[in-house]
Amino acid sequence: MFASVACLVKAGDHVVASAAMFSSCHVVLTEILPKWGVTVELVKGNDSAVWAAALSKPTKVVFIESPSNPLMEIVDIRMVSDLAHKVGATVIVDNVMASPVLQKPLDLGADVVMYSATKHIDGQGRVLAGAVLGSFSYIHEHLIPFNRHTGPSLSPFNAWVLLKSLETMEMRVQRMCENAHAIAEFLETRKEIKSVKYPGLKSHPDYVTVQKQMTGGGSTIGIEFAGSQKDAFAFMDALRIIDISNNLGDSKSLITHPASTTHRRLAPDVQAEMGITPSVLRLSVGLEHVDDLIKDLTQAFKS
Repeated sequence: MFASVACLVKAGDHVVASAAMFSSCHVVLTEILPKWGVTVELVKGNDSAVWAAALSKPTKVVFIESPSNPLMEIVDIRMVSDLAHKVGATVIVDNVMASPVLQKPLDLGADVVMYSATKHIDGQGRVLAGAVLGSFSYIHEHLIPFNRHTGPSLSPFNAWVLLKSLETMEMRVQRMCENAHAIAEFLETRKEIKSVKYPGLKSHPDYVTVQKQMTGGGSTIGIEFAGSQKDAFAFMDALRIIDISNNLGDSKSLITHPASTTHRRLAPDVQAEMGITPSVLRLSVGLEHVDDLIKDLTQAFKS
C-alpha cells in the first residue's frame, strides 16, 4: 500500500482517502505522508456530495479500501473514480477484503489495485506478500523505479507459492463466501450479537452498492458483541474449531479482536470514529464444513 501511494506523491500534493481502513494504511496516510509535506483528507461514508466536496480541488491520489477492515464498510468505486478523474487524481483501491474473485476495481474505473497477497491469494498463511496492479505507465514509470531504490521485494520461492495458490483461489473464495453468508445469517439470530456487518446481507447499509460492484459478500464478517470486551474474549477462548489469529482470507477459520490487535496502533478516538469498539470481533471464515463452524459458534455462545 505504501509503495502504491508513495511512488506518486511529493511535497505539496493532496491525497483523499476513505476514512474506514486498515490501521497501517491509516498510519501511512495520516502520520508518514504529512511528514513529507503531503496533505491528506479522509472521507467518511458513501455520500456522493461529501466525496464531491473533498474532490473539488486538485488531488494527486485517491485511496479507497472497500470493503473496509474490519467492519466491511463499502465505497462506491465507480462514483468516486468518476469524481477523482475530473481533478486528475489516480484512484488506488485496496481490494484485499473482496479478493480478485469478487470485485474488479479496474473495471469500475479505478487506476490501481493493491492486495495483501498473504490473504486470499495465498490463502493458507504461508507467506507475507503483496501485489500491485495498474497500467504499463504506472508500473514502469512510477512503481518499479520506487521499489528498485527503496527495497521492497518478494523472494522467488514466495512468488512460486503464490502462483501455485492462484490455481485454486477462485474455488477457495467461493466456498469461503458460501460459508460466511450462512454464518452471517446465523449470527443475526443470536441475542448475544448486537450487530453483524457482512456485505452479502440485505441488512448491510450499502447493500445496493454491494450488488453493483461485488459478486459475493466476501469471506469476512464484522461482529459487535452485545456485551463487554470480557464477554467477547470469553467467547473467543471457548471456540474449538475457529482459531484466534490476525490473518484473514485463510483456508482455516480465524477470529480476532481488532481493538487490541490489528487496529491497536490507532488512538481510542480514531478507533471509535471507525466504529471499532472493545466488543467488536472480526471473523474470517474458512473452508471447514459450515455445520461444524455453526456448531462451534453455538457451543461458544453457551459456554
